[in-house]
Amino acid sequence: MAKQKKKSVHLHMNLGTLIFLIIVIYLMAYILSYLGKSKLAIYEVSASDIVDSIDGTGVILRKETLVHTEQSGYINYYVQEGSMIRQNGTVYTVDTTGKVRKYLKQMLEKKNSVSQDEKEQVVEKLKVFSEGYTDNNFSLLYETQNDISSTLLAYTDTMLAQNKEELAQKYGQSAYITAASPKEGLVSFLSDGMEKLEQEKVSKNIFVNKVKMKDLRTDKKQKAGKPVYRLVEGQDWQLMIPVNKNDYDRLKKREEDRQTIQVTFHKDNFVAAAQYHCLKQNDSYYVILSFDNYIQRYLNQRYLYVSLTLSETKGLKIPSSSLVKKEVYKIPKSFLVNGGNSSKKEQVNIMKTNKKGEKVLTQAAVNVYKSDEDYVYVYSANLTKGTVLSETNKEKIYTLKNKSQIQGVYIVNRGYTVFKQIEMVERNEDYCIVSAKNSGIELYDRIILNSDTVKEDQVIY
Repeated sequence: MAKQKKKSVHLHMNLGTLIFLIIVIYLMAYILSYLGKSKLAIYEVSASDIVDSIDGTGVILRKETLVHTEQSGYINYYVQEGSMIRQNGTVYTVDTTGKVRKYLKQMLEKKNSVSQDEKEQVVEKLKVFSEGYTDNNFSLLYETQNDISSTLLAYTDTMLAQNKEELAQKYGQSAYITAASPKEGLVSFLSDGMEKLEQEKVSKNIFVNKVKMKDLRTDKKQKAGKPVYRLVEGQDWQLMIPVNKNDYDRLKKREEDRQTIQVTFHKDNFVAAAQYHCLKQNDSYYVILSFDNYIQRYLNQRYLYVSLTLSETKGLKIPSSSLVKKEVYKIPKSFLVNGGNSSKKEQVNIMKTNKKGEKVLTQAAVNVYKSDEDYVYVYSANLTKGTVLSETNKEKIYTLKNKSQIQGVYIVNRGYTVFKQIEMVERNEDYCIVSAKNSGIELYDRIILNSDTVKEDQVIY
């Protein structure tokens, strides 16, 4: 039998296919290498500040009294809410017979409309409510309701004052009794029943069970002895705020140097300075703010939510993760010299002994990061421990000793990393504020966030 010939297998590969496979393998290797690398994050330096503050809700203490009517009847007021009244000035009248009330009702029916000015007052109050309302400021709803009610009730009172002479002729002076203010002060028609509250009576329950202001005015007949308005005397008032033990200690320590503090009122974003002192009372801690102004601004408030600014630091804001430490040498300023064609002192003279035993000087460029009155902090790859520096005249030498550490960041404005020293001013967990004047960075510099993943002079892009 004839032997069967073995068939040989030949692989024929197209040159284009081979090149394609090589490109695919290269791209896959590059992608895997890229995915394995730590990703760099870059941050742009911004101007900002860190505010150290304490927030809290305080209770208002002021000299105020409720004034009661001595006669039964219908009360009609001659002054508006928040008006300043002099001593013996007319605040209201008492309609003992009801005739004046009947007259006013007839006048209102004739008027049968609300003036444009009156409409604008109501619309303005609704606008303020709309802009300032939040779920955290729900009490504003009640305040607005009281304000609008006060405005509408004031129309009747205004009408009474405008027609006083006609009423006297029609019904005689005995138709109503005039009531005068016992003292000078601000008139308010709202009350929460806490007018006699004093510092010694303040407790935790006062901040838990907050009493709302109620309007004392009514179109119903009032009995003798009923409160008809609140009189607030003078401009002095206090805000007593409960604080925790830690904040109390911080404020107490600050009080040794400064007795005033900046206060921001969240109700209307008003900022003012106040005298303050700390108080421990019944196992609770308080800070008491004292004011001699703005009492009319918060006339109908009992509680105010405020922020106390302990300190405010301005500078350049950078993330804490961008900080890095660099080892440098500390040398006397006199050992910095000018370069060949430069007027800047960014060189040092390194002294060495040649083969002939002669002392020779060679210049080396250094990066100067930080300086004070007598010393500079420098870095150069040419400097090591034991290197001898010399002044140009060789009269003084300085031997490099142990390295020091300075704090800084890497900036990448030109595509490669450059170390810049910073001077820390304030720091929290995520960010820090550095001095714009004494740091090497500037506004809008681009810095590396994850600084532990790069080295100096590393090309980034």
